[in-house]
Amino acid sequence: MPRPKAARTGSRAWLRSLSLVPQVVLVYSLLALLVIFMIGPYLFIFGTAFKETYTLVSIPPRLIPENPTLENFRDIFSTMPFARWFLNSAVVAALSTLGTLLVCSMAGYTFAKKDFYGKRVLFMVLMATLMIPSALMLVPAFLVTNQLGLVNTYGGLILPGIGGAMGVFLLRQFIETLPSELEQAALIDGASELQVFTRVILPLAKPGLATLAILSFTGSWNSLIWPLIIVNSKGLYTLPLGLALLRTEFQVNYGATSAAAVVSVVPLVVAFSFLQRYFIEGLTVGALKG
Repeated sequence: MPRPKAARTGSRAWLRSLSLVPQVVLVYSLLALLVIFMIGPYLFIFGTAFKETYTLVSIPPRLIPENPTLENFRDIFSTMPFARWFLNSAVVAALSTLGTLLVCSMAGYTFAKKDFYGKRVLFMVLMATLMIPSALMLVPAFLVTNQLGLVNTYGGLILPGIGGAMGVFLLRQFIETLPSELEQAALIDGASELQVFTRVILPLAKPGLATLAILSFTGSWNSLIWPLIIVNSKGLYTLPLGLALLRTEFQVNYGATSAAAVVSVVPLVVAFSFLQRYFIEGLTVGALKG
């Protein structure tokens, strides 16, 4: 008696799924190996931060410390001005991010919703600046900062990092997806341009703003070259600059260095944890619109 058609179809589907098992295993094995290579160094640094000094050079290396200790974390606050570096980085990154959000949101709103002569040409010129290597801008930026008398000041650390073509592009792409009818309805109700921008556009643009905030904060927090050029006072060192000079000004202590690296990553992890939902949504909208 012949088998029903539904049974034969189910058998073929089961055989096809069974034949895909080796491929699935191979793919997941490669992904697992890739994850190990990516997070392995971070796990090693995290483990080193809690190791005792004499175990740092043990052979073979130990990923998990046998006797975890907080001595390395105490050392970075007692033997070096780590708290000052952390505060400097927090102030510079926070103010730079706020300035970037303000400037880029206004520029993005203008390019997205306003019509004016030369708009397309001006936007193309702005996007063309993305092709200029950032290293070429260091000398002009330093000369302008020096002329303004901002060398070795918080202003010199913050102002050159405000804005950016990528931030304008990101928010312009996001704001373009917002219905223009909302803006027109607010204007009909008597709202001013500033009120439309602050009460209608900005609340709806939270995903784009969160995305730009994370990118700007991370870039400012990890910046090394510009603080190295513009700052010559130890009281204004930021975390990346201070950590880079540990090997030259302080006794090399890999445990303390690892502890400092762990503490310096905490603000980035916290910021991304709170804003990751908006971050993913902002990137997705921008990609689809682009």
